[in-house]
Amino acid sequence: MKKLQIVRNEDKGEREGKKTFRLIEWFQQKKRIILRILGVLVLVALAVGIVMVVNAIGTYRGYEVVEETGVKNASMIDYVDYQEALLKYSKDGATYVDEKGEAVWNETFAMKMPKADVCNEYVAIADLNGNDVYIFDTEGKVSSTTLPYKICDIAVASQGAFAVILESEKENFINLYDRNGEQISEIQTTIDKGGYPMDIDLSVDGEKLFSTYVSLDGMTATNGLTAYNFGAVGQNENAERMVGGYQLEGTIVPKVEFLDNNTVCAFGDNQFIIYSMREKPSEKAKIAFEQEVRSVIYNESHIGVVVPNTDDDKSEKPYVLELYNTNGRKMMTQKLEFDYKKVRMSNDEIIFTGGSECRIYTVSGKLKFAYEFSKNVVDLVPTGYSRRYIALYDSGSEVIKLTHKDEKE
Repeated sequence: MKKLQIVRNEDKGEREGKKTFRLIEWFQQKKRIILRILGVLVLVALAVGIVMVVNAIGTYRGYEVVEETGVKNASMIDYVDYQEALLKYSKDGATYVDEKGEAVWNETFAMKMPKADVCNEYVAIADLNGNDVYIFDTEGKVSSTTLPYKICDIAVASQGAFAVILESEKENFINLYDRNGEQISEIQTTIDKGGYPMDIDLSVDGEKLFSTYVSLDGMTATNGLTAYNFGAVGQNENAERMVGGYQLEGTIVPKVEFLDNNTVCAFGDNQFIIYSMREKPSEKAKIAFEQEVRSVIYNESHIGVVVPNTDDDKSEKPYVLELYNTNGRKMMTQKLEFDYKKVRMSNDEIIFTGGSECRIYTVSGKLKFAYEFSKNVVDLVPTGYSRRYIALYDSGSEVIKLTHKDEKE
């Protein structure tokens, strides 16, 4: 019995020792976990601090002139983003300017009302109410085509194919051409049969076309949308390649736009509608507004609208910018404290100009630049560099670089 008792005491000691060891190991594991958590919290605190500092100093309040361009009649020149740089065009011609500000090519022409459309490497410039279309790529002019009827709208695809709305005395046409001006397809419409096309756009690959049109139902004008597919799917549908249509009520849609190859947005006067269109269109989201939409902006990932402010502070902040993603989810709301005249969107920035004032917001709602110039600013155009812009005035232009300090102070 005595011997048995001794063995039991030894087993108990071993058990106590193992228990103590496990307790120490448990504390060490907890310690490591706590240290990791503290490390993460420190990193988060540092990140928050950095963001707060950046936000505190991130709004630019002044600028310095980098270059005076010496351009005459700057207010008559339009700029569009092209190949991470710029294309500038006017009634007299077009110039592709690279990210260094140097002209890659220049083409002269004579147009009364030029309109440009860009898709990847290709640019189409048409003379609205005229007959001429010019196609360009990064090397320069590809073709020029004189069409038989007046041009009302133009859209270009990534391989240089382009679509136009043409207006004759009795009917209208939506025609599709290759980059050399050879006709591919023709769709005829009339105001009482099919409707009058107001706007069109081509998908990136050039196989799909979306249009908005007005038609007459007795004495009442109605608005509809029509989708076409020039690929295999459309060929199996009907002779005109029509693969979908929508009749709209309570809104007029003057503009349609492919945001990417498979996503279309129809911009109405009091709403916008997003459609998915891999082959045929289907509605993804509809966002309606109580007030009439004043301006729309967009890129591949965002849709923005500016509507009148109806809150109590509307006298001080007359407009509201609302930004959505391509699924219709609201991403940002920003009230505007001045009466802007023009708004443009470039990559992740939204630029407002009006009179002598200018504001630049990021897509997250951060105010990047706020300034009141000493003269009227027609437009502020990004150059491809984060802080450099082309400021267009009534009678000239200059390249400016944003600064945190206002030189006038």
